[in-house]
Amino acid sequence: MANASKLLHTTTDPENYVANLRPADERLRYARTRIRAYLREAFEASSAAVFGRPIRPRFFTQGSFAYKTLNDPAHPPGQQMDLDDGCYLPLSFVRGARPSTAAEKFFEFVGAALRELARIEGWRYEEKPTCCRLVIAADSHVDNPLYAIPDAEFLTLEDRRTRATTASADVAKADTWEELPSDEVLLAHREEGWIESDPRKIHNWFTDAVDVYGERLRRDSRYLKAWRDNGKLDRYKVTSILLMACAWQAYGKIGGLNLSNREDERLLRVVELVPEYVRGRVSNPACEDEDLNRIPDEHREEVAGAFEDLAALMRRVVNSCEDAREAVRLLRHAFGDRVPDRPDLVSIESAAVTGLAAPAIARTAAATVAAQPKKVVAAPEVGRSRSG
Repeated sequence: MANASKLLHTTTDPENYVANLRPADERLRYARTRIRAYLREAFEASSAAVFGRPIRPRFFTQGSFAYKTLNDPAHPPGQQMDLDDGCYLPLSFVRGARPSTAAEKFFEFVGAALRELARIEGWRYEEKPTCCRLVIAADSHVDNPLYAIPDAEFLTLEDRRTRATTASADVAKADTWEELPSDEVLLAHREEGWIESDPRKIHNWFTDAVDVYGERLRRDSRYLKAWRDNGKLDRYKVTSILLMACAWQAYGKIGGLNLSNREDERLLRVVELVPEYVRGRVSNPACEDEDLNRIPDEHREEVAGAFEDLAALMRRVVNSCEDAREAVRLLRHAFGDRVPDRPDLVSIESAAVTGLAAPAIARTAAATVAAQPKKVVAAPEVGRSRSG
């Protein structure tokens, strides 16, 4: 039985899987700072003429970068590091026209500014349904989704963690402000105008979940994401937020007190539960009405089967592998070559003294000791000591 926990994470050796997944995010941080400054300048210079009054936008970083679950991509440029930085305007600022017109104008204004910035920096500008994207390198891009937020919340919105204070409401499709919720955060959509979407809610959910379960939840989420990337399952819409929700749901079913401190054992227990989840509905923990499982029906069984194969491989490592090199080979096969080729980080434990056999072995040992004849030995000489 192999204990491969240190291959995944350890504080005693600088080389481990988590360390090798650590993204080089300096370019992302630079781009975020540059984009924010450029958009503020653009709004200061032209917002009064375009929108009718001057405004200074606010920003809120969301997604994997904010959750600290960002991994270095396994297969760039097809896979890239992603920084989501929302750009917020107050609802009163965009209500001057019909919702669809206001969303279109918002996209046009921000898009024009970012195209110019892309030209200056040598980046590539792209349009997505819910954001403006700047591809800043072969392995990374920044998305700027555009939001309208109630005025009172806009005044207190900061570029850090805030608590969501609004409740859910049905998304309205009509092109009138009266039919849109006035107390919700709205996301601009190129085809649909505005849709209800408050990224702070899921941000707060995951932050609270880590407060409850500790950093192990963050690490297990990163393991699942890295495995997905290595196998290119992102092509089936196996999203990061889906995997985070699956890990959290598995933790709840296993129970906090039953979660192993060993990385490999705990991850195995989580992976064993995921196939059931990806075959069905996975509720958004921050909004029960939303299903996070966007995997197409025709691919769900394939994705579930891939997780079952991963579970079988990890069971082989944890429960029956008796060779450290074989344990490394198996984990590198599943998770990729960023699992270090370090058999010295794997320990082989005898099945006779682990798992369910341990209590019986302990009882046998105790009986053997009790059966031995008692021996009287002299008490050891103990010198004077001082407590400290």
